[in-house]
Amino acid sequence: MLSGRRSAWPLVVVLYATGLLAAAQLGKLSALAPLITADLRLSLPTMALAISLLEVGGATLGAVAGWLAYRLGLRRTLRLGLAALAIAGLGSALAQGAAGLLAWRVLEAAGYLGVIVSAPVLIAHHSAGAGDGAGLRRQGLALTLWSTFVPVGLALGAWASAAAGQALGWRGAVLAGGGVATLLALAIWRAPLPAGADAALAPPRPVVLVDAAAGGGAAPSPAAQRLGAPAWCLALAFHAFALFEVGVLALLPTLLVQQAGFSAAAAGQWTALAALSAVAGSAVAALLLRRGAALRWPMLLSLGLPAWLLFGVFTPAPQPLLAIALVIALNMLGGVFASLAFALLPRVAGGASQMVKVNGLLAQCGASGSLLGPPLMAACVQAAGWQAAAWLGLGCALLAMPLAWRATRGL
Repeated sequence: MLSGRRSAWPLVVVLYATGLLAAAQLGKLSALAPLITADLRLSLPTMALAISLLEVGGATLGAVAGWLAYRLGLRRTLRLGLAALAIAGLGSALAQGAAGLLAWRVLEAAGYLGVIVSAPVLIAHHSAGAGDGAGLRRQGLALTLWSTFVPVGLALGAWASAAAGQALGWRGAVLAGGGVATLLALAIWRAPLPAGADAALAPPRPVVLVDAAAGGGAAPSPAAQRLGAPAWCLALAFHAFALFEVGVLALLPTLLVQQAGFSAAAAGQWTALAALSAVAGSAVAALLLRRGAALRWPMLLSLGLPAWLLFGVFTPAPQPLLAIALVIALNMLGGVFASLAFALLPRVAGGASQMVKVNGLLAQCGASGSLLGPPLMAACVQAAGWQAAAWLGLGCALLAMPLAWRATRGL
């Protein structure tokens, strides 16, 4: 824990950087997809699968990965995750075909999972200090910062990879990314990570998400420990949202190159801006929460409107400026939904003892949606053209909206 003599923020920022590096791996292949597809002669669904494979660990192990990280040790999990990202980044530059690219991507997925299950807990532990009022406020700010790691990291990965790909080719860009991961892994290996966050063999009490209204008392009964309908509805709505959102960002560079005549570098840069616009949506959600606004209708609108906007993007001959503006708008709306979904976790959990379960369920549903989105949308494009991907997005929204309505009953 903190001694009170040293600021928590330098290490919080370093740990946040590990999340940015992890999320950058999703933006990296998305931006380089046109170059890799041409060089390795990959089909669009195969390339989309390579992009989404980063989420395979979270999709299959998200609910138990936190427990496994506690068994191994959070500091060790983070360091090994960064090492896996570095090795996979360097190795991917040597890929000669689909099999090699996908194999290195699986190792990257393991590294990504190691980072995202350990870094936020280390941030929470380090920033909380003695657990007084100031420490809890600092912890809240630190975790709010962490919640932006996906859009910011994806944007940075797409922008940097697009620029490096234009100058160095896709292999040089991937190699450079592996070098950055290696440097950060070495920095984290020497960083004074909080030793107290490493639990022994059994999972510890939750240290991040606390139900302020809950007091002490007897342990909840097994029936009380089961997740209720609102938690499941929220998680399943988040699954459909992630499928749509990640699928759009994964295919956008290819759309802009193939259908709008953009260079790979320009397409990657615009994709980065679109991903980053989700942060503005998060700010809108924070304002709504601060004012105590009702959440049901903002959540439903931020789910439904993006799907309709997609029909102006995924067309056989998109108007470049209009398509970019619409993608930025739909990602801003997506940022509103994602932030409100995380804000609802304490309310749908039904108590502090359930927070770890609900958070794990949401993470796994989001990861599985992210895994399925790019290849499903790519398959729609290959089978019936670009507008078929827009119809898939609309279908996801129509499935998610009733679930969100149920999850927000009474809010």
